Amino acid sequence: MAASTTPLLTEWHPDVTYDFVLRIGEDDYSTDLINVEIKTSITQPYQHIILDVRMNVDDILENTLFGQNEIKLIIKLIGTDKNRFADDIVFELMYIDTLTEYSPVQQASETDQVERKVTRFKTVCINAYQSMSTMVNKIYFNKKPDEIITDLVKATSAELEYDTVGKSSLNIDQLLIPPTTFYNVINYLDKTYGLFKGPMAVHATHDNKIKVQNLNKKPNMAQMITLYLIATDKNEKEIFESEDASVFYTRDAVASSYKGNAVFSVQAPTIKYIVKPRDALSKTHDISLVGEIQKYGVIEKNNPTVYYNGAAISPFKRIGFEKDHTGYDDDQTFIHSNLSQNILDMATIIADVAGSLPVLNLMAVGEHVKIVSHTDSRLKLSGSYILKGSSVIFLKATTWEANGRLFLSRSNIAQQ
Repeated sequence: MAASTTPLLTEWHPDVTYDFVLRIGEDDYSTDLINVEIKTSITQPYQHIILDVRMNVDDILENTLFGQNEIKLIIKLIGTDKNRFADDIVFELMYIDTLTEYSPVQQASETDQVERKVTRFKTVCINAYQSMSTMVNKIYFNKKPDEIITDLVKATSAELEYDTVGKSSLNIDQLLIPPTTFYNVINYLDKTYGLFKGPMAVHATHDNKIKVQNLNKKPNMAQMITLYLIATDKNEKEIFESEDASVFYTRDAVASSYKGNAVFSVQAPTIKYIVKPRDALSKTHDISLVGEIQKYGVIEKNNPTVYYNGAAISPFKRIGFEKDHTGYDDDQTFIHSNLSQNILDMATIIADVAGSLPVLNLMAVGEHVKIVSHTDSRLKLSGSYILKGSSVIFLKATTWEANGRLFLSRSNIAQQ
């Protein structure tokens, strides 16, 4: 998302702002930093952070800033509202790409030629990158998937946060893990055996915590964010002046999408899994996609109805067949896990928020977001979602201004 120059809403807290410290190697570029974008998603193993720095372009050549220099970015909160975050947020980064323009210069000049251009650094969190890309190679006997992951994470420097609700209880009698990355092992176990009865998400945070999440259970937990859709002609003073770090609001346009018919056309409303358990020649599991969504998706429970054109996409005529899985020990967790991944984002919301944003909440992907509409025409958008991704942009004007974009998903649309 391109950096926005739109001024902040008038309800922005004037006594709260941010400051940044940026060091590349031994050099301090804090005063030269003009733009920061933090991208977080459940579909990426770690965050991506983009830095725009106005610098002498020769610094890259003369100081050989070609990747070996570590980057430290520190976000500081300035003001009286310490509920936003009490401590500085520290990112240890390495850059994976830079973009700089070099203008023509004279070969010989009597004066120093200083050319200051905006250089864009695309970076990732170095500790999270190292943890997710750690090479592992091991053999396991009679272990559950979470036990295998808990053991493998010891090879990394990360802390593991593994959701316990709805996790698989399957015992895998033997498993050989060939040399591969820790991130690949998690995805392999989920695809082959299923980690949860619900959609799984895995990512590493900026402070090197690996989170393995069961998204199906998130709407039953406390929301990390409450997003209010505000009418343009109404003064919502309690929301505007709230010091609750979970409260966000928007008066901007909200993009909404529902792709029920597309999902039911691809997956089929009735699916037959023909599997080959070790103690039987074959077995067939009949799965209703509607039932799967209602039980294992990310559901707005106020109205769990799933909408699609049942006449055009008949559950009695449109039948899908899956026959490439062993069906280990007749366990169906892999079905619930894999299928629920495909119906996770049938309903999506994209919303822009601005102000003195609680950054840590915006980076908490995979967590529960509740939308509350104060506009009658948008009531059907209300309810529970998960934060699939976010993009937070800090733009340096007279002070640092923050704008955020939230990407929200769930498996059904609430027709209250």
